[in-house]
Amino acid sequence: MDITSYTQTKTRMKKTILLLIFLIGIIPFLKSQEFKPDTRSESEKEDPWKMNGFEKVTLYDLSQALEILGVKVHKFDLGKFDGEYHIQLLSDIYHEGKLIKSDTIAQFESIYHYYESADQKAPYLDYLKELKLITKDSVNKSRIQIKTFVMSTHAEIELDKANKHSYFKWRRYENTEWKLEKKVPLMIYASSWRDEKYQVERFCSIAILNENEHYTNELLEFSPNYVMISYRATKKK
Repeated sequence: MDITSYTQTKTRMKKTILLLIFLIGIIPFLKSQEFKPDTRSESEKEDPWKMNGFEKVTLYDLSQALEILGVKVHKFDLGKFDGEYHIQLLSDIYHEGKLIKSDTIAQFESIYHYYESADQKAPYLDYLKELKLITKDSVNKSRIQIKTFVMSTHAEIELDKANKHSYFKWRRYENTEWKLEKKVPLMIYASSWRDEKYQVERFCSIAILNENEHYTNELLEFSPNYVMISYRATKKK
């Protein structure tokens, strides 16, 4: 056998060995293939190797991520209604402590109807228990998505900046159960204010507001511009 024939034979043997190794590795895989219902979760299907670490993400983490994007979800307990009431969602804008503009930004009822199944002929009735407001902020503006179980609408608010350093934050009230024909405050979109003594921009440190409470009153007194979101329930005639 000459050198050329020997080299060709050796090359063919290497290729044959490699092919056998490949077949030995793939045969068990081919034999194991079968149809089986995929019961994995959606995240396991889309990220089987857990590349994004989503399994460690909590709801609190998601809320922080939304807040970075300027989005917050506010849910309010309306209390227990005992009849049919008309509800107005109100927006009152204040400048230097004085009311300068009032708007009704949504209207709905205390009773809603729903179906449990598609073939149900008559709907059930129940009382509304909560209200959800989703805000999307941008500098001195906020878009509010207003949602109940059966209604969705939106409103937009914009406030003037008292100075170039002004910033705005939402603060919500704690006690939000309805009171007949009385405005019940839900939350405030308020401006920071300038502390001339220390030359810094300040904002009320309290997170939850209550009527006639010291830090709540401080926010209402010192914030140069704010909007109060409230609601009023009136008995339907």
